[in-house]
Amino acid sequence: MPPVGASWRTNKLHLPPVFASLWRFFKSSAARMGDEEYSITLCHGTSRHEVVVRGTMTLEDLASMIEELTNVLHNSQKIIHRGKTLSQREVTLASCGVGPGAKLMVLGRKHEHEDNNVNFQAVLKIEESCIKVERRLNDIVPDVEGISQGYVEARLCGEALTRLRKQLLCVNEDFMRHLEQLDGVNLQETDVRARQRRKALVKKIQKFMERCDQVQENIDQLMLSYT
Repeated sequence: MPPVGASWRTNKLHLPPVFASLWRFFKSSAARMGDEEYSITLCHGTSRHEVVVRGTMTLEDLASMIEELTNVLHNSQKIIHRGKTLSQREVTLASCGVGPGAKLMVLGRKHEHEDNNVNFQAVLKIEESCIKVERRLNDIVPDVEGISQGYVEARLCGEALTRLRKQLLCVNEDFMRHLEQLDGVNLQETDVRARQRRKALVKKIQKFMERCDQVQENIDQLMLSYT
């Protein structure tokens, strides 16, 4: 038997106007959460950490951030929001309802990590270098968008696109070089935290390279119009 308020033909729930409005509000709020940065609070034991996130971040991304702040390995964490354990790491914060001002409880024992380990330091050094390359990518994107939206004089677009394409290729090559460097770091089975850090960084670099491919595709399309 269909629920109260449901259609026998469609078996869909017909919400009263007030609830339908609330549903649209929550959906639009989730969309806004994905677009903007906002602060949430992470509670681990007696420690409180206020961090800046985006709604498009996955729980896996958040777990990596938590690991850096608390030294609790991401696969040993239990993240709780409003009494509910968030276990599906591939979903986004927005889809979980983790919005501005949210408080999350983190359970898990601190890992006695090997911060002084030479190999761990090597991974950290590569990560620091990767952040600089990411900034270069972030500098290219708005320039490409500006040309796409017509903010640059047409006579200047061809030269600008050629320059941006060369910069993007250098960025992509640097990301590839970082992947090769990470692959060359010889980690032992006991280097648990370093292995987790390297794995997370590899995934992050792969996402950056996918973004590079998208930007390059946009540049190539624009060059057809201005060259």
